[in-house]
Formats: sequence, structure tokens, C-alpha cells
Amino acid sequence: MGNINTELDTAILPAEPDNNLTFDEKVIKKIVGYSAGEIPGILAMSGNFIAGITDMLRNADDPTKGVTVEVGKKQVSVSMKIICEYGLNIPDIFQELVNKVTGAIKQMTGLDVVSVKVHVYDVITKEEFERQTKKKAEEKKAEEKTDAISARIGENANEEG
Repeated sequence: MGNINTELDTAILPAEPDNNLTFDEKVIKKIVGYSAGEIPGILAMSGNFIAGITDMLRNADDPTKGVTVEVGKKQVSVSMKIICEYGLNIPDIFQELVNKVTGAIKQMTGLDVVSVKVHVYDVITKEEFERQTKKKAEEKKAEEKTDAISARIGENANEEG
């Protein structure tokens, strides 16, 4: 009888465990975005060609903006849209970006990066970038203040009605 149980155990259990590790696209996008944020000369990333300066996101809330990925079981391909700092060597920035992204993805996930495609859709001086970023932040702050005032007015109207 002991032999029968052993035979059943081996018949029921697979020879190797059926383990599986997968990554959501947003995980890979975040790795890419954070890696790009560490590269000097990359001022911003954007979600589309016409977003322009209003969609710049270096060190902002969403590091995945401007990044698209295709994730397979063992490989990943990456595409991004960036704005570079005027006057710097863009091929050098690109090579540093490729090295950083492929290394980070491999180290954190074990996946091989089969391609990194980068579209540089603008160059801008660091000073101009900082001016435009500051202006955009001030506009956003003013908009939030206006929204807060509108909300209070709405609350007061509801209380009186």
C-alpha cells in the first residue's frame, strides 16, 4: 500500500512547481520614469506630442507620463517622449538613459530590455524650463485657490437654501 500512495503523490504533483512572476505595465513605466528623472539633461517627459510645456513632469507626481511599454514574459520594450536641455549632447544623454533604464529593469525585474526608443520633441534652456515650470506652478496654485473659493460659495448657498 505504501507504494500506491507514493505513485499517486507523484502522479498528482507536477515535476516542477508552477510558479509565475509577472509585472504590470505601470511597474515597468515607473522604473523607466524614475530612471529617466535621474539623468542630467532630461528636463521633462510628456504624454503626447502636442502637450508641450504644460505636460512637463520631471520629478512630478506621475513618473509614467510620456512612457509606453510592452511587457512580455521575459522581455520588455520601452518608448518615451522627452524634452532635453539645450546645448547638451543628446546622443550621450540617450546612451546614459538606455544604460540606466536597461540596468534598472534587469536588476529589479529580471526582464531583458529588447529596445529603448526615445523621441526628443523639444530642446529648451534650463533657465527657460525653470521659468515656465514656475509660471505653470503659480497658475495651478491660483486655479486651486479659485476652486476652493467656488466650493465655499457653493457650500454657503446650500446652507442658505
